[in-house]
Order: sequence, then C-alpha cells, then structure tokens
Amino acid sequence: MNNIVSILGVQKELIPIKRDKLRGLNADMLLRFSFYTIDFNNQILCVIRAKNTQESITPLNYKRITKQVEAVMNMPVVVLLDSLTYYERERLINQEVYFIISDKYAFLPSLIVNVQAKKRDKNPMRLTPAAQYVLLYYLLDEKNENEFTIKKLEEIVPYNYVTLARAVMSLENCQLCDTEIQDDTGIKFIRFSISKRELWTKAQSYLSSPVKKTLYCDVVPKGNFSISGINALSHYSHLNPEQNGTFAIWEKQFNPTNGRYNEIEGLHKIEIWKYPVTIPYQLNGGIVDKLSLYLSMKGDPDSRIEKELEIMIEEIKW
Repeated sequence: MNNIVSILGVQKELIPIKRDKLRGLNADMLLRFSFYTIDFNNQILCVIRAKNTQESITPLNYKRITKQVEAVMNMPVVVLLDSLTYYERERLINQEVYFIISDKYAFLPSLIVNVQAKKRDKNPMRLTPAAQYVLLYYLLDEKNENEFTIKKLEEIVPYNYVTLARAVMSLENCQLCDTEIQDDTGIKFIRFSISKRELWTKAQSYLSSPVKKTLYCDVVPKGNFSISGINALSHYSHLNPEQNGTFAIWEKQFNPTNGRYNEIEGLHKIEIWKYPVTIPYQLNGGIVDKLSLYLSMKGDPDSRIEKELEIMIEEIKW
C-alpha cells in the first residue's frame, strides 16, 4: 500500500514497525494486520490496518484488538480505514476506538482531533473539570511524584484516555505543566516543574468551583455522596458542624430518581459536582478534599468561613 496518509489535509508517512518490536502480539494478530508508527502534532501513534480490507471487524472487536496492541506498544493505537459509513463511525467512537479515514475524517486520542484539527487555545479562561481534577490529585498526592504519562493517569483517576488527553492539553494551555515526547518510544510525559505551593497559586485564575448544580432534600442521601460544605470544613478546622449537612456527588454518579430532590429548599443541601468528589488515596472518610472544598466555598459572605478556609489552605503541607 501507499505509505503516505493524509490526516485532515496533512500528509504524513507511515513507518513500518519492525517485527522484533511487535513481540508480545500473537501470530493471528501479526497475520491479520500491518503495523506502523506515525508522527502527528508531536505525538507518536501506532497505526494498524487490516491486511484483508474486506474482513468484517466489529467496533467491539476493534476495541479489544487496539487495547491488546496498546499494552504491547505502550502508545495510543489508531485504526486506518479506507471508508466507513456514518453509522459505523459512530459505533467506533462509542467504543472509544481511535481511527483515521484518510483525507475524510479523524478521531484521534491524544490530539483530540474530531472532524477538523483543533488549534491550541492561546487565551484559556478555565481548566476543564478533568484537568482541574488531575491538578488537584497531583497537589494532594503525598508521594511527591511529578511525572506522569496519560496511560498512568488512566490507571489512577476515573477518566478515559481521550478525556485525560484533553485534560493534559488544558493544563498545557494554562502553562501549568510541561510535556515531552520521548524519541525512542513516542510516549508523552507530563511534568509539573514548580513547587506545589507555587503551582496552586499560579493556577488560581484557571480554577473554578466544582459545584455545577445545587439541590435540596429532607433525607440524608444514599449512594456515592461525600460530606461537603460547613461539615467538611468543620472536619478540617475549628468551625462547629451543622445539624443538617451538605453532601456532594459527581454528576456522572447522580441518579435523581433515588431521592426526592428539589431546587428550592430542604434540610440537606446536595451539590452536583463537575468532577469526582473523592481524590484517589485520600483517606478522608467520605469527606471532599481540602482544595475542592476551598474552591466550592470561596467567596462565602460569612467572615468566619472565609477565615477558616484560609487557615486550612495555609496549614497544608505542600
């Protein structure tokens, strides 16, 4: 086949992968597919193409195949196709299979290319929810590890590869992290180079409240809720707790049919958050993390709350 492929008008060369680099893949895989690497927008991708273009491979099977190849190659895997119907394309996207239809369409993981190439935002206003969550995870992590890959982040936080790639781009746009692609492996590394305290200060203008919506109910909710609001702050400070509390839940885990919620009043306040309400490895007993709590309550008119929030942040051992 022609080893030149056009991705959204950009001509790129497909570099065949040597057989010894494919160790770990079974014989069936090697017989059915051709394997290449491609460099697009400073990201190295593994491209696979079925040798028999008439072979019918379902989106679910493509997902299984790409995951197997990714585990061996340790880089994002993209399927190269000659043509695809709209329905088939949507099924591949739903299965989170990354693919290229030369000169027509591209759905790529780390680059987040969909329909047309996206340019870096030169004037970012806010971090995406996933980017803010990744940043807070790093700031609160006590292991002091400051270098990650997207694949490693995917093993830690509850987001998929595509969302995390978009999150890293958001962090880059806000100049809150540095990235580097290793020439020999094509793996993209994300690094936080300044101190955590400096990074928290630098990020302030890009951070926002995690609360997307507020509801109320008269019964303590059951499910993946964490304590938030005054009672969470009382856990981290000398503030007295309230009798009726505030509870937070990630919007993806919230089921409004599991309780009688309304937008006007109730004994308990329910905060629907834009990102997960717990940070991995934070042993806080079902209480939201300090940094998210600060962002959710910052600007409260009660001077006592404002003071305790500032003390809470000052006492963090960065």
